[in-house]
Amino acid sequence: MKEKENTVPTSRKKKIVSAVILAVCALLLVTAIVLTAYFVTGGSRQVLEEPPISSEDPPTSGDNDPPTSGQEDPPTSGNEDPPTSGGEKVAFIAPLGDVTCSVEYLKIYENTTLDKWYYHKAVDYAAPAGTEVKAMADGQVVKISLSEKLGNLVVLQHADGVQSVYRFVEPIPALKEGAAVKQGEVIAKVAEAYGTEANDGTHLHLEMTQEGKAVDPADYIDVTLEEK
Repeated sequence: MKEKENTVPTSRKKKIVSAVILAVCALLLVTAIVLTAYFVTGGSRQVLEEPPISSEDPPTSGDNDPPTSGQEDPPTSGNEDPPTSGGEKVAFIAPLGDVTCSVEYLKIYENTTLDKWYYHKAVDYAAPAGTEVKAMADGQVVKISLSEKLGNLVVLQHADGVQSVYRFVEPIPALKEGAAVKQGEVIAKVAEAYGTEANDGTHLHLEMTQEGKAVDPADYIDVTLEEK
């Protein structure tokens, strides 16, 4: 009489194989998620949507009436209303001329001063301290802010709801809130490195907004990234 073979039932084999496959798939999925998170955030760092102290002294946006900064009657140069273009698209110029961009818009930016990573909603231009910063288009000065922590800034209101923000600068003494400026007019100079970007060298930090929302300056001017 032929002896019965000592084998595992087929149904049990199938269950074991299915369990192994599921375990391997789960392991691969977890590995993929971990690796994706690692490379997107630059390692174990958390990438912030905004700089961690951006709530202090933010640039103005969408205000029709310029702030007075404690002055009862700031000079207006006869222009109290925001400029309008009459329906024509405003042409902008680069604030430093033919200077290449050192940090692009929405780049994941490592701020070594703060030891934080965040999306850089601006364009940086590396330039020596004292480099003249020019108005990108005709407009009105809606804010001048002096902050050793966040960086001095000048905000210009242009036509069609566009604002340009020039940070880490030294505003020229004659510039006043409410004053009208012409395209190409010198409004400030690049300052020595300090504040929240003290370790990043001297540079102009340029932000632009459209109706209060951050936009890429490259939509308005030619932005060329410097070769490394």
